[in-house]
Amino acid sequence: KQWYQRRVAITAGEYEDKGDSGALRLTNVQTGHLKKGSYVIIKNRPTKVDSISTSKPGKHGSAKCHIIANDIFTGKKVEEISPSQASMQAPEVKRNEYQVNDIDGDFLVLWDEVDSCQIEHIRIGEDPVGQKIKEMHESGLAILVTILSAMGEEKVIEVKEDTKA
Repeated sequence: KQWYQRRVAITAGEYEDKGDSGALRLTNVQTGHLKKGSYVIIKNRPTKVDSISTSKPGKHGSAKCHIIANDIFTGKKVEEISPSQASMQAPEVKRNEYQVNDIDGDFLVLWDEVDSCQIEHIRIGEDPVGQKIKEMHESGLAILVTILSAMGEEKVIEVKEDTKA
């Protein structure tokens, strides 16, 4: 679990701490109301529902939902079987777009236009997205990255050229 603090410049030399409490933002959702594309926590990991099937209620119990989902950070496939009337937890998932200022070793130096601050804690992955970021940065292009965040974890999921720069 990553914890970090943002500092926002108020006036020259003064800063206001914009810390995240680190608390998980979760909501309860009824299993029977889940749809493909919903976010849900399975095995303590944030996942996105890939498919869901509901069995009919039987002689000895209620209807069951068979959920197949993918971990949003690792891509691993996970399964869960739960009664359709049961509650599951859904994470708060955020997508934010940032401008890349620089690359410092394995970390991105990003600019948050909303809070007017610099972010330096996001690591470049060894996946195709990470390779594309490095290639675009080396060729001198202005870059925008999309960061997916949930449950204290963050990952770069998309990169594109900043046409406004």
